[in-house]
Amino acid sequence: MVADNDFAIFTGTATGINHLLYQNNKVWWDQIPALSTLTFTLPAADSMFYVLGMGGGGNENISGLINGVDMTSAAVSTTMSSDLHSYLGYNTTTVSDGTFDASLAGVQSAFSSLTWGAPIVNTTDEVIVGAAPYGKGFHFDDSTAHLFAFTSRAVGVDPGPVGVPEPSSIALALTGLASLMGLRRRPRKTIGRGEERTATFA
Repeated sequence: MVADNDFAIFTGTATGINHLLYQNNKVWWDQIPALSTLTFTLPAADSMFYVLGMGGGGNENISGLINGVDMTSAAVSTTMSSDLHSYLGYNTTTVSDGTFDASLAGVQSAFSSLTWGAPIVNTTDEVIVGAAPYGKGFHFDDSTAHLFAFTSRAVGVDPGPVGVPEPSSIALALTGLASLMGLRRRPRKTIGRGEERTATFA
């Protein structure tokens, strides 16, 4: 992956971002070697990748391969968010050095305010032509920051299970259900002057 100037990788769902997977800390010409041997595990219940591209001045672009799939491919159906740099405590000096740390909390706070659309593919910027896997990338405006979103399935990664209870939880629930059914069959006990009282234990 390569970005002019900086990037971070998050995961989540269609309705929000849950985890920070990778924080780039390299200037753009060192980004590909730094990422070439890294493997990430998609957290359970997450089904989306969010790549944050951050610009520090000049022509801004981002491109890369995720699980061997080009994120700029039409088949991936990547969408691009509106600018969120104001939510990040932006510093163009560290962004241009590739060392700005985008916080998970900052991206999460921006999420509900973002609008989404189709990104612009660029094949002319020298950073992208010279360094990106297929000589093309997504363009964004000078010194802005944008999320590029796509489903995990689009890059060949199956999402984790959603809300599958642990075996001990299932056993506990079944025990509780059996207890309630037993109570239901038990005749009510009369106490005192014809007063009926029942108790339910969960």
